[in-house]
Amino acid sequence: MKDRPQESMRTYWDDAARKNAAWYVDTTLDFDTPDMGRFFETGRSIVAEALSDPSVVASGRELAIEIGSGLGRVCLALADRFDRVIGIDISPEMVRRARELVTDERVSFEIGNGSSLAPVPDRGADLVLSFTVFQHIPDPRVIDGYLREAARVLKKGGLFVFQWNNTPGARGWAARRRLLGFLQRTGLRPERFGRNAPEFLGSRVPLGRIRAGLEAGNLELVRTQGLGTLFAWAWAVKRA
Repeated sequence: MKDRPQESMRTYWDDAARKNAAWYVDTTLDFDTPDMGRFFETGRSIVAEALSDPSVVASGRELAIEIGSGLGRVCLALADRFDRVIGIDISPEMVRRARELVTDERVSFEIGNGSSLAPVPDRGADLVLSFTVFQHIPDPRVIDGYLREAARVLKKGGLFVFQWNNTPGARGWAARRRLLGFLQRTGLRPERFGRNAPEFLGSRVPLGRIRAGLEAGNLELVRTQGLGTLFAWAWAVKRA
Protein backbone atom coordinates (compact mmCIF):
# COMPACT_ATOMS: atom_id res chain seq x y z
CA MET A 1 0.00 0.00 0.00
CA LYS A 2 1.29 3.42 -0.88
CA ASP A 3 1.86 5.93 1.91
CA ARG A 4 -0.46 8.55 0.44
CA PRO A 5 -3.54 7.72 2.63
CA GLN A 6 -1.41 7.88 5.76
CA GLU A 7 0.25 11.13 4.71
CA SER A 8 -3.07 12.81 3.98
CA MET A 9 -4.53 11.63 7.30
CA ARG A 10 -1.52 12.97 9.20
CA THR A 11 -1.78 16.34 7.46
CA TYR A 12 -5.52 16.59 8.12
CA TRP A 13 -5.37 15.69 11.81
CA ASP A 14 -2.31 17.82 12.48
CA ASP A 15 -4.19 20.77 11.04
CA ALA A 16 -7.29 19.89 13.06
CA ALA A 17 -5.21 19.68 16.24
CA ARG A 18 -3.84 23.17 15.64
CA LYS A 19 -7.28 24.61 14.95
CA ASN A 20 -9.20 23.07 17.85
CA ALA A 21 -7.91 19.68 18.98
CA ALA A 22 -10.59 18.86 21.56
CA TRP A 23 -13.48 19.74 19.25
CA TYR A 24 -12.21 17.64 16.35
CA VAL A 25 -11.83 14.70 18.72
CA ASP A 26 -15.33 15.27 20.14
CA THR A 27 -17.61 17.47 18.03
CA THR A 28 -20.32 17.45 20.72
CA LEU A 29 -18.21 20.05 22.56
CA ASP A 30 -18.73 23.77 22.06
CA PHE A 31 -16.29 24.86 19.35
CA ASP A 32 -15.42 28.23 20.86
CA THR A 33 -15.22 27.18 24.52
CA PRO A 34 -14.74 23.40 24.79
CA ASP A 35 -15.27 22.13 28.34
CA MET A 36 -12.09 20.15 28.97
CA GLY A 37 -13.35 18.80 32.28
CA ARG A 38 -16.33 17.28 30.53
CA PHE A 39 -14.07 16.13 27.69
CA PHE A 40 -11.88 14.02 29.98
CA GLU A 41 -14.86 12.75 31.94
CA THR A 42 -16.30 11.27 28.73
CA GLY A 43 -13.14 9.16 28.50
CA ARG A 44 -14.31 7.28 31.58
CA SER A 45 -17.76 6.80 30.05
CA ILE A 46 -16.24 5.44 26.84
CA VAL A 47 -14.07 2.94 28.70
CA ALA A 48 -16.97 1.90 30.90
CA GLU A 49 -19.09 1.17 27.81
CA ALA A 50 -16.27 -0.68 26.07
CA LEU A 51 -15.42 -2.88 29.06
CA SER A 52 -18.76 -3.23 30.84
CA ASP A 53 -19.68 -6.75 29.73
CA PRO A 54 -18.38 -9.17 32.39
CA SER A 55 -18.52 -12.05 29.88
CA VAL A 56 -16.01 -10.33 27.55
CA VAL A 57 -12.86 -9.39 29.47
CA ALA A 58 -9.15 -9.21 28.79
CA SER A 59 -7.08 -12.02 30.26
CA GLY A 60 -4.68 -9.61 31.98
CA ARG A 61 -4.23 -5.99 32.96
CA GLU A 62 -0.57 -5.28 32.31
CA LEU A 63 -0.79 -3.27 29.05
CA ALA A 64 -3.56 -1.52 27.11
CA ILE A 65 -3.11 0.08 23.70
CA GLU A 66 -5.34 2.76 22.19
CA ILE A 67 -5.44 3.26 18.42
CA GLY A 68 -6.02 6.94 17.64
CA SER A 69 -5.47 8.33 21.13
CA GLY A 70 -6.01 12.01 20.29
CA LEU A 71 -5.62 14.08 23.45
CA GLY A 72 -5.50 11.04 25.73
CA ARG A 73 -8.89 11.09 27.42
CA VAL A 74 -9.45 7.35 26.89
CA CYS A 75 -5.85 6.47 27.79
CA LEU A 76 -6.18 8.30 31.10
CA ALA A 77 -9.35 6.38 31.91
CA LEU A 78 -7.73 3.08 30.94
CA ALA A 79 -4.96 3.77 33.46
CA ASP A 80 -7.52 3.11 36.21
CA ARG A 81 -7.82 -0.48 34.94
CA PHE A 82 -4.38 -1.34 33.48
CA ASP A 83 -0.83 -1.06 34.79
CA ARG A 84 0.43 0.65 31.65
CA VAL A 85 -1.27 2.37 28.71
CA ILE A 86 0.18 3.38 25.35
CA GLY A 87 -1.72 5.73 23.07
CA ILE A 88 -0.77 5.71 19.39
CA ASP A 89 -1.82 8.51 17.06
CA ILE A 90 -0.89 9.43 13.50
CA SER A 91 -0.78 13.15 14.32
CA PRO A 92 2.44 14.45 15.93
CA GLU A 93 0.53 17.55 17.04
CA MET A 94 -2.12 15.46 18.83
CA VAL A 95 0.62 13.46 20.53
CA ARG A 96 2.43 16.62 21.61
CA ARG A 97 -0.71 18.04 23.16
CA ALA A 98 -1.66 14.73 24.78
CA ARG A 99 1.73 14.59 26.50
CA GLU A 100 1.10 18.05 27.92
CA LEU A 101 -2.43 17.26 29.12
CA VAL A 102 -1.91 13.73 30.49
CA THR A 103 0.96 13.51 32.95
CA ASP A 104 0.04 10.21 34.61
CA GLU A 105 3.26 8.16 34.62
CA ARG A 106 1.33 5.03 33.67
CA VAL A 107 0.38 6.57 30.30
CA SER A 108 2.65 7.25 27.33
CA PHE A 109 2.00 8.39 23.78
CA GLU A 110 3.66 7.43 20.51
CA ILE A 111 3.43 8.82 16.99
CA GLY A 112 2.11 6.10 14.71
CA ASN A 113 2.79 5.62 11.02
CA GLY A 114 -0.90 5.35 10.21
CA SER A 115 -0.85 1.66 9.36
CA SER A 116 0.74 -0.24 12.27
CA LEU A 117 1.03 -0.37 16.05
CA ALA A 118 4.81 -0.11 16.14
CA PRO A 119 6.65 -0.01 18.51
CA VAL A 120 4.38 -2.40 20.47
CA PRO A 121 5.98 -5.88 20.42
CA ASP A 122 4.26 -9.08 19.34
CA ARG A 123 1.93 -10.57 21.95
CA GLY A 124 2.62 -7.77 24.40
CA ALA A 125 -0.85 -6.29 25.03
CA ASP A 126 -3.86 -7.39 27.04
CA LEU A 127 -6.24 -4.89 25.41
CA VAL A 128 -6.41 -2.93 22.18
CA LEU A 129 -9.14 -0.27 22.06
CA SER A 130 -10.21 2.17 19.37
CA PHE A 131 -13.07 4.66 19.66
CA THR A 132 -14.42 6.78 16.77
CA VAL A 133 -11.21 6.40 14.78
CA PHE A 134 -11.88 3.82 12.08
CA GLN A 135 -14.93 5.92 11.09
CA HIS A 136 -12.56 8.58 9.75
CA ILE A 137 -10.23 6.33 7.73
CA PRO A 138 -11.06 6.74 4.02
CA ASP A 139 -9.25 3.61 2.79
CA PRO A 140 -10.70 0.35 4.23
CA ARG A 141 -7.36 -1.36 3.56
CA VAL A 142 -5.89 0.77 6.35
CA ILE A 143 -8.58 -0.57 8.69
CA ASP A 144 -7.73 -4.10 7.53
CA GLY A 145 -4.13 -3.38 8.51
CA TYR A 146 -5.10 -2.25 11.99
CA LEU A 147 -7.09 -5.46 12.50
CA ARG A 148 -3.97 -7.45 11.61
CA GLU A 149 -1.85 -5.29 13.91
CA ALA A 150 -4.24 -5.73 16.82
CA ALA A 151 -3.97 -9.48 16.34
CA ARG A 152 -0.17 -9.22 16.26
CA VAL A 153 0.22 -7.28 19.50
CA LEU A 154 -2.40 -9.08 21.60
CA LYS A 155 -1.52 -11.89 23.96
CA LYS A 156 -3.53 -15.09 23.87
CA GLY A 157 -6.79 -14.23 25.60
CA GLY A 158 -6.32 -10.54 24.88
CA LEU A 159 -9.30 -8.36 23.96
CA PHE A 160 -9.78 -6.08 20.96
CA VAL A 161 -12.63 -3.56 21.27
CA PHE A 162 -13.33 -1.05 18.53
CA GLN A 163 -15.89 1.06 16.75
CA TRP A 164 -16.37 1.44 13.01
CA ASN A 165 -18.89 2.79 10.51
CA ASN A 166 -21.18 -0.09 9.59
CA THR A 167 -23.81 2.05 7.85
CA PRO A 168 -25.02 0.28 4.68
CA GLY A 169 -23.94 1.43 1.22
CA ALA A 170 -20.14 1.27 1.26
CA ARG A 171 -19.72 1.81 -2.49
CA GLY A 172 -22.29 4.59 -2.72
CA TRP A 173 -20.68 6.32 0.25
CA ALA A 174 -17.26 6.19 -1.42
CA ALA A 175 -18.70 7.96 -4.48
CA ARG A 176 -20.48 10.57 -2.36
CA ARG A 177 -17.31 11.12 -0.34
CA ARG A 178 -15.35 11.82 -3.51
CA LEU A 179 -17.91 14.43 -4.54
CA LEU A 180 -18.01 16.11 -1.14
CA GLY A 181 -14.22 16.05 -0.96
CA PHE A 182 -14.00 17.74 -4.36
CA LEU A 183 -16.44 20.46 -3.28
CA GLN A 184 -14.46 20.96 -0.06
CA ARG A 185 -11.07 21.00 -1.76
CA THR A 186 -12.07 23.41 -4.53
CA GLY A 187 -14.06 25.72 -2.26
CA LEU A 188 -17.20 25.34 -4.41
CA ARG A 189 -19.28 24.19 -1.43
CA PRO A 190 -17.01 23.83 1.60
CA GLU A 191 -18.19 22.66 5.01
CA ARG A 192 -17.26 25.30 7.59
CA PHE A 193 -15.04 23.04 9.69
CA GLY A 194 -13.56 20.95 6.88
CA ARG A 195 -15.57 17.87 7.78
CA ASN A 196 -16.30 17.08 4.14
CA ALA A 197 -12.69 16.08 3.60
CA PRO A 198 -12.20 12.34 2.95
CA GLU A 199 -10.03 12.14 6.08
CA PHE A 200 -13.05 13.08 8.20
CA LEU A 201 -15.82 11.37 6.23
CA GLY A 202 -13.98 8.04 6.24
CA SER A 203 -15.47 4.80 4.96
CA ARG A 204 -18.31 2.40 5.57
CA VAL A 205 -17.22 -1.19 6.11
CA PRO A 206 -19.50 -4.27 5.95
CA LEU A 207 -19.47 -6.70 8.86
CA GLY A 208 -18.27 -9.48 6.57
CA ARG A 209 -15.05 -7.62 5.83
CA ILE A 210 -14.49 -6.93 9.53
CA ARG A 211 -15.13 -10.56 10.42
CA ALA A 212 -12.73 -11.82 7.73
CA GLY A 213 -10.00 -9.44 8.91
CA LEU A 214 -10.38 -10.61 12.50
CA GLU A 215 -10.40 -14.30 11.61
CA ALA A 216 -7.21 -13.90 9.60
CA GLY A 217 -5.46 -12.95 12.84
CA ASN A 218 -7.02 -15.67 15.02
CA LEU A 219 -9.35 -13.13 16.57
CA GLU A 220 -12.82 -14.43 17.36
CA LEU A 221 -15.65 -11.93 17.07
CA VAL A 222 -17.67 -12.57 20.22
CA ARG A 223 -19.99 -9.58 20.40
CA THR A 224 -21.31 -6.66 18.35
CA GLN A 225 -23.50 -3.69 19.12
CA GLY A 226 -25.10 -1.01 16.98
CA LEU A 227 -24.72 -2.81 13.66
CA GLY A 228 -25.92 -0.76 10.70
CA THR A 229 -24.91 2.53 12.31
CA LEU A 230 -22.03 4.99 12.23
CA PHE A 231 -21.00 3.84 15.71
CA ALA A 232 -21.00 0.04 15.55
CA TRP A 233 -19.01 -1.75 18.27
CA ALA A 234 -17.12 -5.02 18.05
CA TRP A 235 -15.47 -7.21 20.71
CA ALA A 236 -12.98 -9.86 19.63
CA VAL A 237 -10.75 -12.23 21.61
CA LYS A 238 -7.31 -13.52 20.58
CA ARG A 239 -7.62 -17.32 20.63
CA ALA A 240 -4.07 -18.39 19.76
